[in-house]
Amino acid sequence: MNGLFTEVKIKPSDSKISHKDNILLIGSCFTDEIGGKFQICGFNTLKNPFGILYNPLSIATCLNRIAKQEFFSEEDLILSNEYYYLFSAHGDYRAKTKEECLEKINKSIKLNHEFLKQSDYIFLTLGTSWTYWYKPLNYLMGNCHKIDNKLIERRLIPYNESSKALLEAIQTIKTVFKKEYKIIFTLSPIRHWREGYRDNLVSKSHLVLAIEEMKKKDLVSYFPSYEIVMDELRDYRFYAEDMLHVNSTAVNYIWEKLSQTYFSSQTQELNKLFYKLWTMQNHRPLNSDTTLYSQHKEKIAELKQQLQPHTNLILH
Repeated sequence: MNGLFTEVKIKPSDSKISHKDNILLIGSCFTDEIGGKFQICGFNTLKNPFGILYNPLSIATCLNRIAKQEFFSEEDLILSNEYYYLFSAHGDYRAKTKEECLEKINKSIKLNHEFLKQSDYIFLTLGTSWTYWYKPLNYLMGNCHKIDNKLIERRLIPYNESSKALLEAIQTIKTVFKKEYKIIFTLSPIRHWREGYRDNLVSKSHLVLAIEEMKKKDLVSYFPSYEIVMDELRDYRFYAEDMLHVNSTAVNYIWEKLSQTYFSSQTQELNKLFYKLWTMQNHRPLNSDTTLYSQHKEKIAELKQQLQPHTNLILH
């Protein structure tokens, strides 16, 4: 305790992530936040192949389908509000026609299969133990897609079922690609208040136990983003306006803790240079035909040349 807050002390990982590693991230909307940080800092990443997913069973299904290249068919689609959706995916995968919807998701499966083959690290962020099932077909849903509530059954997945499904998915990808992965679990600090305050606590408890079961087998590691928010950032100034999602200040703080855990000092210095490159590239000049802006572009080119040997990305 440092006198101002209760610190979550994290032992630095023996396994360090470098810019030569490929990183796949799957899970809740918190995954998008951290995945965005990786991308800005020059890491080769892909995130959420099926869009944002919250529950362990949907995340396990996503991993299995990508590894085996199990493509979706018309039986996996549902029509809602004049759009076709996929039971197993987020609403980002929707289209006016069946063909377009299937093309989008199956193209993602192909892309992520090839990426997973070359990946070194997989971050999996669990959000909730509550799942939703389409009753007519007993089909697990990655998202409800605003379907009639009468057609949906809500179920709590016990921690042992979650850990079993995830461990089986992890074993599948190791078998398919014949390689080991560094798999890091996180627990989303975002509260699912629509479930109710009590059910949110029950849900998170099951996720904590599921992760603990997997850790016992020494197949995965855990980064305490949830605990950091609960103990170090115990104040609503670290939350967005909805008072449920964490804000950019909190995300930056968590990213700093993650950096100290998984990055060497050299990698952290490279992160600063990649961030500088990102800000320079996103600069929008008032006048693009000036000498000053030409010099700005030359500096960008020089920085790219300096950074290119350190990353798997092709810096355009």
